Amino acid sequence: MENIQLEHEYGYVRGEEIYLKGFLDYPDRKIGQVKQSPEASLKYFEDRFQLAIRKVEDLAQKIEESQNKGSYLMKLIHMRRYLANFDGLGNYVTLFTRLDENEAQLRAMVAVNRVKNYEIKSALLAEAEACIDDEDVNAATDRIKELKLKWIKTGTVLDDHKDYIEYRFDEVYANFFEHKKNMLKSRTRVIKNNMQGYKNILYHAERLKFSDDFENVFATFREMQQDWKDCGKIPHAKATQLWEKFRQINDIFFTRYKQFKLYKEELPEASPLEIRQKISKKICAEMESLVDLNSQTAQQVERAKELLMEWKNVTIVFRDIEEEMHDRFRLASDKIFELSYLFRVVMRKYPDVATKPQEDQLRIKVSFMRELIRKDEAEIQLADANLARMNKKLLVEYKKAENNLNTQKRKLAVKRIILKDLEAILHTLKGQNKPAYRRY
Repeated sequence: MENIQLEHEYGYVRGEEIYLKGFLDYPDRKIGQVKQSPEASLKYFEDRFQLAIRKVEDLAQKIEESQNKGSYLMKLIHMRRYLANFDGLGNYVTLFTRLDENEAQLRAMVAVNRVKNYEIKSALLAEAEACIDDEDVNAATDRIKELKLKWIKTGTVLDDHKDYIEYRFDEVYANFFEHKKNMLKSRTRVIKNNMQGYKNILYHAERLKFSDDFENVFATFREMQQDWKDCGKIPHAKATQLWEKFRQINDIFFTRYKQFKLYKEELPEASPLEIRQKISKKICAEMESLVDLNSQTAQQVERAKELLMEWKNVTIVFRDIEEEMHDRFRLASDKIFELSYLFRVVMRKYPDVATKPQEDQLRIKVSFMRELIRKDEAEIQLADANLARMNKKLLVEYKKAENNLNTQKRKLAVKRIILKDLEAILHTLKGQNKPAYRRY
């Protein structure tokens, strides 16, 4: 070489420039300029070559310690490029030889790993295919998503199989979710049909729960209970809600049916209509017999309470009791309890009232009843005014106040009837058109 001022084992100085001698397939290459002296500059680039040695050694150590050695193939390629352009003086051949050895080792491992990866991915693909036929869609969805993550984490396979197996897994994955969508649509239709089955039974049961055709409806309810079991699956929360409604309807009918059977034992030859009429008439007649304007004993009141419970049972069993019978029974029961209250009030003021002449007793009762009526009228007037001021949008509170007011008015009407009856008896005793009153 001409104009070489200073020779070096791995380079030389020519003019003011420092060159690296060619090696392997790489030609001579300028790596720097002389700064102080040719010797000092060569020494600088000799020392700098140690950096390249350390980088190659660090890479070799990382490869040795790594679990996923295949990931370092690209780093080896980058290291080759780095060394090919590195500015330093040293034995590059040994470094490239070291890289070649590492690469050969890695490629051998990669080849083995790609065979293993193919086996792993083939197994994952088989599991993914099985998910399509899994009846438990939610569990299958979780499983195929888990398989997808494992697929991503598993390295590549041999080139001969790579395109097909990747395509096949993506196809199966997409087919699963298409299949899931269709299955969910199908299940939605099935659930909708099942729901309609439950609702049809509820509708039918609701219509029959107050029927008086007890024996036939009893058999129908048994059939509906079996049909309920055969309606099919629906969401648990909805199934619980619908069953609770059906159970309540069953309770209503079978409570009525049980009481009806007791009545039937008393009147075995009677039809349901005849049983209803005879039982209601009997209870109403007894309640009316307890009404006594002269006295209401504790025994009479207690029996009246028992009759109220019997009447309640009758009205539960039979929903079509004549309105006239209802009105008679309620009037009689109201009279008994209003008279009982009147007699208690009188007894507190006149403990010896029973020893007085009948006309005097009647006068006292009429006087107290008039006072009770005046109090009721005042209370009703106030309640009417309060109700008029209430906000009707507060429906529950408004209806409660309205019901209480109607009850007060009904009791007032009963008191007026009792007063009229007492006045009539008093009038008969005195033989006058209008009763005369003595103040007490």
